[in-house]
Amino acid sequence: MRVILFAAAALFAMTHTASAGQIWLTMDQVQPYKLEKPAQSIVIGNPSIADVTVRENDNLLLFGKGPGLTNIYIFGENGETVENLIVRVRTPSADMLTVHRGVARTTYNCTTNCEVTITVGDEKTVFKNAATQVQNKFSQAASAAGKSND
Repeated sequence: MRVILFAAAALFAMTHTASAGQIWLTMDQVQPYKLEKPAQSIVIGNPSIADVTVRENDNLLLFGKGPGLTNIYIFGENGETVENLIVRVRTPSADMLTVHRGVARTTYNCTTNCEVTITVGDEKTVFKNAATQVQNKFSQAASAAGKSND
């Protein structure tokens, strides 16, 4: 009897939720996404994998933040599910080189010259050094911009 009730509940849930669409994103890139119905609210399963910027209530910008799989639930004006979007985020592979030294991994972007790039999963010291350099560069630029506006 319990099996029948569970199966009936599962069937009800499957028939009364929006179908799941699927989209592939590339990490650190934005992709526009058009909704068929306007969105009132959006819930992201794992915001460390993907994020959303709402341009208009039916026009979204999806951003791949880290490699992995998550979903985004989009609800309409009356609280109904408009869409359950399955989001798969991949790392960019063109012009990328990954070097393994034992268990330590370092990723390079080789667009023109091979340079260390910040990639989730790389060896901690390499990742931290690259992230610190990027942060310092942004801080110096922000400081210089602030001084020129004085």
